[in-house]
Amino acid sequence: MENSAATIEKLFERIEKYSKTSFELYKYSAIYETAALFSSLAVKLVMTLVVFVIALLFTVALSLWIGDMLQNTAYGFLVMGLFYVLLGIFLFVFRKTWIKKPVSNFVIRSFELPNHNK
Repeated sequence: MENSAATIEKLFERIEKYSKTSFELYKYSAIYETAALFSSLAVKLVMTLVVFVIALLFTVALSLWIGDMLQNTAYGFLVMGLFYVLLGIFLFVFRKTWIKKPVSNFVIRSFELPNHNK
């Protein structure tokens, strides 16, 4: 009787140890996935900032050039402003297919676990 009680006690100890180990594994997996997501977002944010600065400098140069062509610097900035208004309207119309869907798919793919059956 005492032998089977000891066996059951060892079994419960192993179950407890397995549960704790599994929990730690899931915890570290979640931390890894979260870190991967945020590092990807950080890279995309930095790249977006660089593209924004380049676009800003290009816009100012183009505005000055158009202003020289039209004999009035203000007209150059007005033309570029109107261009960006039209671009904003165009992006607003297609925001679901060009912005919302790709960002949602990126976040979903970032949290997918690898398939071990492949």
